[in-house]
Parts: sequence; structure tokens; C-alpha cells
Amino acid sequence: MNTHYKESYQDFGEQFSVDNQYDDYLGSSELLKEIVDPFDLNLIRGKDIMEVGVGSGRISHNLLKYKPSSLVGIEPSKAFFIAKKNLSSDEINLFNIKGEDLNFESKFDYVFSLGVIHHIPNYSLVLENIRKSLKPNGKFIIWVYGKEGNEIYLFIFNNLRKITTRLPDFILRIISKSLALCTYIYSFLCKFIPLPLHKYFTGMFSKLSFKNRSYVIFDQLNPSYAKYFKKEELEKELQNCGFKIENISHRLGYSHTAICKK
Repeated sequence: MNTHYKESYQDFGEQFSVDNQYDDYLGSSELLKEIVDPFDLNLIRGKDIMEVGVGSGRISHNLLKYKPSSLVGIEPSKAFFIAKKNLSSDEINLFNIKGEDLNFESKFDYVFSLGVIHHIPNYSLVLENIRKSLKPNGKFIIWVYGKEGNEIYLFIFNNLRKITTRLPDFILRIISKSLALCTYIYSFLCKFIPLPLHKYFTGMFSKLSFKNRSYVIFDQLNPSYAKYFKKEELEKELQNCGFKIENISHRLGYSHTAICKK
């Protein structure tokens, strides 16, 4: 299990060495607000917050726009050094550690982990550490892949990943760009036909540039580990770790956003 995690975060470290800019809709405050909805990001103003899984700094960059009192960022891969370049040390305190090694006690008002937990096999330990890091009544906002609505996609891509996770990155990038071209036709058809993931394609993916479409596809085909949660499964995991769930929403038919309290 730990071996898979090491491979997974190293995969992302290599990926962010190339995909290290947060431009376009993918890096926008608009997308962040949509991902965490119905959480109101204005609530973090003047608060102590943490992001688990900073990557190149795309999410933290937008969180800082809401003027938190402090921001701690956790990133175990070599993307840590990219985030240090992209984000000012005056704005964020970065730690090059794994989520399993978090050791904060009642320090944060809000913790965010968006698009990260589903790539960590030992996610239960990470969730427990996040809960411990929150102040009493502090809140955790998590976004993960959902299983509902992704059944056809998973049948295809889980088998495809058995090959793509073993390919050199430069070959996988060529494949990702080729598939990105095909998505323009698929996105167009989704406007008229309820194809699999049509809400995702019309509501989010079609807003991306070609570069970021290729990046998102690479992001799907590259990681060594990716878990897709059923809503009930996510609820159970969060409750087992001691969280009180305030809201779980199914976003565009392909993912879950949960807001929970310590």
C-alpha cells in the first residue's frame, strides 16, 4: 500500500514539473468556487487554513485571494519546489511531507483537500490526521472522484490505465493530446445527446483550453492509484474518522464535494 502511495505522489511530482502553470479556467477562482460549492470561501478571511496536496499551487493561489490569516500547504512530491516558486513564502508556509505524517493539533479553522485524497491508498489515516489538525468546530472541505455516473468511464479507463501507468511520460503526453482533440467532437455531441459524463463535459471540460484538456487527460491516465468513492462510502469514511457531515453534493455527475465539521 505504501509503495503505491510513493509511486502515486512521485507521478504527480513529475507531472507538475511540466504542468506547473495555473492559467485558463482550470486555474481560476471561478472553478474553485464551483468545486467547493455550497461552501462560502469568504468564510476563510482572517482564519488559519491548510491545504493538503498543494501540487504546483493552483488551489492555494486562489485561496489566498480570500485573505486568510495564515495558510499552511502540504505537498510530499518534488512539486513542493514548484509551489515554492509559484507562491510567496510570505503568504504560505509549505511542508514537504505526506498526509500520513501530518502532526498538527487543533491549529486550523479550515482544511481543504481537493482532488487529492482519492490518490492516497492510506486515506483513512490522512483523514484522521486532518481532523486532529482542526480547531474545535473547524471545518474540512474535501473533493473526490465519484463512482456514481462514472461506471462506463471506469470500465474503459481502469483497463487503459493498466497500460498508460507504465508508459514514459512523453508518450503518454502524445496520447493525451490526441484524445484531447477527440473531446471537441464529444463535447459538441454532449450538447444534444445525454452521453456518459455529458454534464461534466458541458459544465466544466468544454471550458478548458486544448493545453489544459490534455493536462486533465494526462492527469487521469498517469497516477498509479485512483479511487472513485460512492457517496455512502465517502460518508462512512468521514464519519469513522470523527467528522460530522454538513453537506455532500454530487458535482456534475462525476465527483463528490463534502463539507464536514470536527
